[in-house]
Amino acid sequence: MRSITRLVASVAIASTACAPNNSGNTDTQCRAVAATAAVRPTQWTGSVFTIVMENHDRGQIIGNASAPFINGLLKQGAEAAGYHDTYVHPSEPNYLWMVAGENFGILNDDDPNPGNTIGSTSHLVDQIEAAGLSWKTYQESMGAPCGLSSHASYAVKHNPFVYFSDVNGWDGSAFHPTARCQEHVVDYSQLDVDLASGQVPDYVFITPNLANDMHDGSIAQGDAWLAAEVPKILAAARFKNGGALFLLWDEGSGNGDDPPFIVMSPNAKPGFVSQVDYDTSAFLKTTQAILGVEPLLCDPQPDTVPIMSDLFTVPPG
Repeated sequence: MRSITRLVASVAIASTACAPNNSGNTDTQCRAVAATAAVRPTQWTGSVFTIVMENHDRGQIIGNASAPFINGLLKQGAEAAGYHDTYVHPSEPNYLWMVAGENFGILNDDDPNPGNTIGSTSHLVDQIEAAGLSWKTYQESMGAPCGLSSHASYAVKHNPFVYFSDVNGWDGSAFHPTARCQEHVVDYSQLDVDLASGQVPDYVFITPNLANDMHDGSIAQGDAWLAAEVPKILAAARFKNGGALFLLWDEGSGNGDDPPFIVMSPNAKPGFVSQVDYDTSAFLKTTQAILGVEPLLCDPQPDTVPIMSDLFTVPPG
């Protein structure tokens, strides 16, 4: 078993204001995926959509006149004002945590390479497939499916699935992108096709490109992108019939740890603001609860992590 290096954040504080707080860094053995059918909660039979934006603190977005669409969503959905990341930086480990519940000791933004690929077969999409559910990630500006190299405004560091060897096809000496990767890791343009055909999968992970996710572009540009794209999701049957859309930022600004977190759902409490101390593990556990799969296979103490139940009129777990 690999050693657990995760430390209590309040003890391991960054030495300077500008240094990243990586006290959450974790590399631990995961439990095996159980090959059992998903048991989804009543009134949670739709798709789970996730859109991840970049590098802003809650205070930079909430109440900002440059983000009218995002702030308008707060009236319809619920906000987790007490949410924070799990104290790992830069972006890549935060994305890995969203789909696996740990960062596997990775504290860089490198593309997949021989020293930057993960052998675990206990991440979220392994669970989804074992449970008989479907998934896709829609990556804006990626182009051809299963992009393992960053180019132009497509950043692999924001596409966590391709770091796992059972997706990227790493065999110890070379990458051999699998049919699984080609079918499930697709360009964002495919989402319009899938929405129109009613072929939206159970789990959807969306990454805007670097200009539209607020990484390189402005808050106003990111807000405008969301204003154009989010209504398509909210109008979809897979959202309206027991679905959820999580809109979150990977980390705060300048290595901050308090990014915004909003959820839209027919089961969300409109206008509700939670002050509960939630982190990325709680987000993943909530996603797993909605999908009806086992929680946090890479956390040795999954029962200590809360589900974000207070955000909903119909708690998922």
